[in-house]
Amino acid sequence: PDKLMVQKSNPLQTLSQTDLSLQAFKILDVYLSRIDSHDPDKRTVQLEKGELENLLGVTKILQKDLDERLRQLFQVVKIIDPSKQKGFKLISLFEEAYAYLDENGFWQITLTCTSSAREYIFNIENIGYLKYRLKNVIELTSRYSYVLYIYLENNRFRKSWTISLDELKKLLNCTAET
Repeated sequence: PDKLMVQKSNPLQTLSQTDLSLQAFKILDVYLSRIDSHDPDKRTVQLEKGELENLLGVTKILQKDLDERLRQLFQVVKIIDPSKQKGFKLISLFEEAYAYLDENGFWQITLTCTSSAREYIFNIENIGYLKYRLKNVIELTSRYSYVLYIYLENNRFRKSWTISLDELKKLLNCTAET
């Protein structure tokens, strides 16, 4: 993971306003770090020989947990694309996931994004994107810390800025009173 770079389009960053879990974000980031964002014909990624376990820093993923994490990536998500008219788009990120345990007990996983997600995964130079090292998010243990990291990276150029508590709560999708 030290060398893998995630290139996440600006519209995909609005996924922080959805109910995706930290684990789903991490799998999406693994996918984004493994594709060639300049070649939409290569929208399928195959993770082999315990690669997902290694990238996520775990020794074993239970089938039930993997199933739950992958299912989150198949739900309809709301994408807010500022380059289009005010509004949003509902899409599914992935159309297919194939997972099986190999003879060593490691997951072999193949992920293919949908054609509607291609517009936000490929051709990112035209819609803007954020680039960061996969290793920077892999060890995060909270969805809030993940979303905060993405926000800070996105605003790194500012050096110093202020955000209201209400804006921060909205950014983090935090509905708690305290």
